[in-house]
Amino acid sequence: MDGRQRQKRGADFELNSDFISSMPAEIIENILVRLPIKEAVRTSILCSKWKSLWASISDLVFTEKISESELIRSVDNVLLLHQGSILKFELDNYELTCEEMINRWLLFLSKNGLKDLRLSFNIYKDCKVPSSLFSCNKLERLEISACTINAPQCFQGLNLLRNLNLGNCHLVGITIEKFVSGCPLLESLTLFEFVEHGCLAIRARNLTHLDLLGITCTDLLLETPKLTYVSIHFDYMPHGFLNFGLASDGCHGKLLRSIGALSNIEELDIGSKFFTYLASGLIPEKLPVTFYHLKKISIYLDGCSEGVDTALCIFQKVPNLNTLCLTVPRQIIWEEQRITSISFLERLEVVVILSFEETVSMLGFAKFILSAAPQLEKLVIDEWDINKLDDGMGFRMNLASLPRLSSKAVIVFDRSFSY
Repeated sequence: MDGRQRQKRGADFELNSDFISSMPAEIIENILVRLPIKEAVRTSILCSKWKSLWASISDLVFTEKISESELIRSVDNVLLLHQGSILKFELDNYELTCEEMINRWLLFLSKNGLKDLRLSFNIYKDCKVPSSLFSCNKLERLEISACTINAPQCFQGLNLLRNLNLGNCHLVGITIEKFVSGCPLLESLTLFEFVEHGCLAIRARNLTHLDLLGITCTDLLLETPKLTYVSIHFDYMPHGFLNFGLASDGCHGKLLRSIGALSNIEELDIGSKFFTYLASGLIPEKLPVTFYHLKKISIYLDGCSEGVDTALCIFQKVPNLNTLCLTVPRQIIWEEQRITSISFLERLEVVVILSFEETVSMLGFAKFILSAAPQLEKLVIDEWDINKLDDGMGFRMNLASLPRLSSKAVIVFDRSFSY
């Protein structure tokens, strides 16, 4: 390399160094919070201005797959050198089990304005989160998975919490009812693989989003007047599952006592075992409330006569339905004369049918939808199901020949259902 090349390279390096050192502090922090904490620390070698900036970033994320001892050393060092508020702390490690360390970190974080806490552990290890968790009283978001959570004897609640996500967690010293009731601002609740020995009661006046996925309980009680999104999937059909819903009037059926109270919902997703439960009770001729806001329904239709009646009971009180997703694993007993009102079809634009095995009744259902939905745009059929049929091509041709009320209606064979 001659002298002129060395001179030019030195000038380029100086220019780049000046550019890095002259960046505004808020931009530098915006870069640092997007890096793994290990890489954020390494940026201190870039220039003198960056030397200690990593120590003041507000988001600390530890997701490296390292041993427990390495993780403890890393977190301890970062917290020791950190300056200023810590708004987010995320830890995802399958090796950590040391309750003493978790307790020490939580106590430190509780004094530094923590708003967002996310902890994920190994489900096969007995990891315990101590009661110091509840000293983080400025939390707005809390996500914890695969551990035991110990509550303090005198639970004061988390008054600022808006988002709660618990997966494979076991609560000690507190019920989920008390936990949720102690969070008056809670807007979103997700429980995944959650076991409640007895009634799973959720009372949250500001809750708008509810996900119950893989739930095990003997009863369910919802007092959530502002819910707009509801997804309920039970892990199994519990024996002795007798009472559900807001109303204590035992003469009313399960469907009436549950769905009939959620008048503000915009999207409803009912899993197979929960829908089976709804269909097993007294089905009213009509629900007392009209779901004017409900735009999307995803439902598992088990094919029995009671299942169809239950679905129709819901559909006929949904005048503004836009999207209907049906999972139909067995033969569906479908009779048009059982439909007393087709108002639910007036604004229907998308219908998705999954997992069907029997073609005659499915053609009957498709014929009914295509001939009665004036604004239908798409009837989506699972392409995988078509390919499993002995005469898949014939089924496609029969579908294509069906008359359509809507001039925009098309039949789509697809495997990606982002509707």
